[in-house]
Amino acid sequence: MALIECYECKRSISSEATACIHCGAPTAEAQAAHAEKGTSTISFGSLPRNRAVPEAYVPPPAPERPKIMPAAAGRRRRSQLVEPVVNPDGSRPVEGWLKIMVFLMPLVFVWFLLRSGHTLKQRFFGFGWLGLLMLCVAISPTPPPV
Repeated sequence: MALIECYECKRSISSEATACIHCGAPTAEAQAAHAEKGTSTISFGSLPRNRAVPEAYVPPPAPERPKIMPAAAGRRRRSQLVEPVVNPDGSRPVEGWLKIMVFLMPLVFVWFLLRSGHTLKQRFFGFGWLGLLMLCVAISPTPPPV
């Protein structure tokens, strides 16, 4: 006698048992014996149907109505479809915030001019301003140590 696993509940049962003591499912040997005799067993998955009980009514799916979206969603979608702004010569314009930040903190923001689309002239002014400020710092007199 050995312990085997029930195929229904996955618990251990005796190999000599004809059905699981936990869930009542017949063992594989018992099913094979019933199949040879021509009898069948009722399992939880194959209960007989009662034809006297009418079938449940399942209504057909409702036709799809067009989705109603808030007005802001439409504006957002239309604004995303707008073509990017490009200068007449095909270059990318320097945005206002970038101009201000390159003027105030060029060491950090001048690197944004290296993005694709900026012209050599725009980069020259940005890096020139950075170089001028670095030169001013380098030649400024330092006070003597105390």
